[in-house]
Amino acid sequence: MSTAAASMVSPSSPSTIAFVLLVLGLAASLVAGVARAGRALAEPAARRSRWTLGTALGITAWLALTGALSASGALEHAMLPPPLALFAGGSMLVAIAAAFSPLGTRLVHGVPIAALVGVQGFRLPLELVLHAWKEQGVLPVQMTFEGHNFDIVSGVLALGTAALLLRKTSRPAIWLFNAVGLALLLAVASIAVLSSPLPIRAYHNEPAVLLALYFPYGWIIPICVGGALFGHILIFRWLVVFGRRPSSTAAPAIG
Repeated sequence: MSTAAASMVSPSSPSTIAFVLLVLGLAASLVAGVARAGRALAEPAARRSRWTLGTALGITAWLALTGALSASGALEHAMLPPPLALFAGGSMLVAIAAAFSPLGTRLVHGVPIAALVGVQGFRLPLELVLHAWKEQGVLPVQMTFEGHNFDIVSGVLALGTAALLLRKTSRPAIWLFNAVGLALLLAVASIAVLSSPLPIRAYHNEPAVLLALYFPYGWIIPICVGGALFGHILIFRWLVVFGRRPSSTAAPAIG
């Protein structure tokens, strides 16, 4: 028996293109951040190139793997534990592991805090896409700002905080953004899980959240949600690493 009780309504082409562009933009931002960190850390060109190429290959492989899982139908099988839950949980574990890996350390030490915060602004256009999908019958109302999902605030707050940080470093502003953004991320992730065709489903209004079962929409979990979680952990690490030295955004070369 399939996990999906019904087929998902196909999103419009413009909204799908917007979503894919957001996903690819996040992937490109990661690669650009790694290259930027190499310059900030005054690394030799060869080392910087290896890191940049390795990151590009890694995120491409992650896109291919997670996209293939969504396209394969493997996540739809009814079994315990549900493959959909394993996909979501595994994606979050990868994001957490990456944030604490040498990759995460490199970004914390070599990327300005304004950029680490500002990239989270992608959540504003993403929420507009989710709202469009609600209007098209793809998602239930609780997955939008008309319902119980207020993650659009995170996107607006990220852009505003990043603009402030370009002028001066404000630790209270960084803490406020990261606390609010992480709380809203956890809230919308919980709503998505409780609206999905899983045994713990609590929202029974239709349609169920079936995005992860279809390509390319399944990227919303590992790339969008996972990417936001990855970014929040990096910001918390930045706050810890640089202590009360607000003027610093880089550190001596690492590794």
